[in-house]
Amino acid sequence: MNTKPPPSSVIWFRLFLPLLFFGLVWGIEFITTLLFGPQTLAPLLSILSLSILAFYCSSRLLILYTPFFMLLSYLLIQAHSPYPLVRTFTVLLGGSLAVWVSSSREKLRRQQDEIETILSFMPLPWLLADSSGNILRISSALHKFLGPRSSLINTSFFSLFSAAQNRGEFIRLFLDTADNSVTHPGLNLTLANPPHTRFIASLSSLPSPGGQSVLIILNPSAS
Repeated sequence: MNTKPPPSSVIWFRLFLPLLFFGLVWGIEFITTLLFGPQTLAPLLSILSLSILAFYCSSRLLILYTPFFMLLSYLLIQAHSPYPLVRTFTVLLGGSLAVWVSSSREKLRRQQDEIETILSFMPLPWLLADSSGNILRISSALHKFLGPRSSLINTSFFSLFSAAQNRGEFIRLFLDTADNSVTHPGLNLTLANPPHTRFIASLSSLPSPGGQSVLIILNPSAS
């Protein structure tokens, strides 16, 4: 997760990307009409364009450009379609869905930024794993317990620690956290290799772009 703002080149690309698709809609409609006669593909092409833009542009930008895609579609099909206003209205529906997708994507990114900020200030050791138990990130505080073993990213969390309880039950609790967003505190874990440090672990579910991930907060045990 990266909290740095995107470079200016990326920002300008996202701003002008709708114009590129705007030109593609006009160009494809013009070429198909020239080769095959009136096809009135503009509304469908506009909806597809807005759907793709939902993954790259902000919701505000989509709100701004949706009326322009509607106007373009109407102008391109009005002379050939029996119901140009009805077909143009479908572009509005597609744009509304694209705005919702973009808004959801922005909300998830804000949540990830907030989580990143919290984790950066957390004094306790922690690691982040995906829903299968593969390690995604390890805090600097945990590295002092792991020693020189720094290449643990994408390795199994279950091979790094051994559980005081039955291993099958521990894996079940982990999967319950990943699949059902259930928090499981107070789990006794021990490093599988020397120095066999003991921890009291807490498992919590966190949203991530690839699905739910699991945050494991490790409190060194005094015993």
